[in-house]
Amino acid sequence: MSEILVTGGTGHLGSELVPRLVAQGHSVRVLSRRADPQLPSGVRAVRGDLVTGDGLKEALDGIDVLVHSATGAADTGARGLTYEVSRKTDVEPTQRMLNALTSRPHVVYISIVGVDKIPLGYYRAKLETEKIIENSGLPYTILRTTQWHSLADELCRRLTKLPIVLPPKGMKSQLLDPSDVADRMAALVEQGPSGHAPDMGGPEVLEFKHIIRTWLRAKKKRRVLVAAPFPGKAIKTFRAGYNLTPDHADGKITWEQWLRSNTD
Repeated sequence: MSEILVTGGTGHLGSELVPRLVAQGHSVRVLSRRADPQLPSGVRAVRGDLVTGDGLKEALDGIDVLVHSATGAADTGARGLTYEVSRKTDVEPTQRMLNALTSRPHVVYISIVGVDKIPLGYYRAKLETEKIIENSGLPYTILRTTQWHSLADELCRRLTKLPIVLPPKGMKSQLLDPSDVADRMAALVEQGPSGHAPDMGGPEVLEFKHIIRTWLRAKKKRRVLVAAPFPGKAIKTFRAGYNLTPDHADGKITWEQWLRSNTD
């Protein structure tokens, strides 16, 4: 049995991963800024703030594994995707947390397919965070995955507010479910330090237009879809498929299956 600290333990991934780690027989604690987050039975909340550093030494004390799935993007909205914000919410907190360690735990970090090729500020920050972990001298495992269903759902909500929707022409995604990612992460914890683990992608590669059309059908909404060419270096790299990993279509839950389970 290992003593495991999970950051981001109440997020999309963390809420799936924590019960799996408990089921494997580990002692699990979750880092939280709140005193009483909703957690599974037997999981302990430890107070700590990655941004300020408050409580980190106590939260990290005696751990064997550090599962780092916290990110500031979920808290800061669209502005959280800029490099300036992401450096403060992801890069600097990771360095601060590693500096506070008094042991040598196995660090397990969740990243994104394409962070080394797609020129987005948030991706740049994720890549810098990877490098901090790689250069720390600690045993580590880094898993890059494709975009998740929950992100696609949020994008669809935003893009379909107007009667005419302009999905980016030529862009595709390989949507993946956090529960599938949690299965892989739990296995990687058991496996031990692996360096860069093989990438993980969803079961199918879909055009953005198809993703939005499927979402509209599930939500019983009607919109006019007109695929439009969008400019920019980042869009070009997405069109080139750098966000995809078709050789690692390891996910099991499809976009349509996810929508059926998450639509009233």
